[in-house]
Amino acid sequence: MADDVMGKAAADAKPVAGNAAGAGVVAQPETRADRARRLAYRSRFAGFYVLLAVVAGAGVGALLVLVGRGSPAPAPAWSAWEPAGTVEQRAAQIAEHVSGEYRLPSGSALVAVTYQGPPVGTLDGATPGPVRAIAVRPDTTGGRADASDITTFDARNTVQYELCGLGKNCSITEGKPSDARGQLLRREALELALYSFRYFDGIDSTLVLLPRRADGNDATAIFLTKNDVRRELGQPLDQTLTAPLTPGVGEIAADEQAMIDRTTKSRLYEYGWLQAQDGTLVMVLTPSLGA
Repeated sequence: MADDVMGKAAADAKPVAGNAAGAGVVAQPETRADRARRLAYRSRFAGFYVLLAVVAGAGVGALLVLVGRGSPAPAPAWSAWEPAGTVEQRAAQIAEHVSGEYRLPSGSALVAVTYQGPPVGTLDGATPGPVRAIAVRPDTTGGRADASDITTFDARNTVQYELCGLGKNCSITEGKPSDARGQLLRREALELALYSFRYFDGIDSTLVLLPRRADGNDATAIFLTKNDVRRELGQPLDQTLTAPLTPGVGEIAADEQAMIDRTTKSRLYEYGWLQAQDGTLVMVLTPSLGA
């Protein structure tokens, strides 16, 4: 009897999976919709990773290009030499640097250059005093302007240099006055002006007194405003004064001659002083028609 019961129980028992945790779980077959959804997700993720790889590759490529190019080249220096220190120290250095480059045929200095700060003047041999204003008369030849068209500048925004030879009244004792020597003096005045505009702050104009004749006559000066040489200040100095070495009398190349005449010839003036009603001095500049 007992054997019959045990045999029946064994016959009625169902097989159990080897993993007891999976007992009673029946795997469902994958439908066509499930399979399509699974493949769509797989394709979407694959495309996303491809896009990431493309973006990363482009970023690395751009970085390599920038590294290969390096930093932008610095702008060229305006001049190979430049002054340092206070305004007075820089002015003295400019005067010394420029004057040391200009020579007479004998090898002696063409002139000595003195920086005088804001313009000074004198009346009838009196003690020199400060000039408060500079009055520039127009060129009236050929009806170009009316005599009353006078332009006035604040002398406090002007720096003055004096070119002085070794003779009486700062005259040049060696050789005779000539157009070639005058052009070289104008070149020197232009170089002084360019350095001053470049390395001084708050300067609107420069006044360079040229050497007189031995009798004290022929008082002429170059007067330049910053606007007169804006183009020259916007490029390195060696693109304006192109000679590798400072030329001597009669040695200026044709291209430099044209540039010097263009910037300085119409700005050569005869000068003198008047006393204003308040007692201050006014420097009067009249176009030198013999330029």
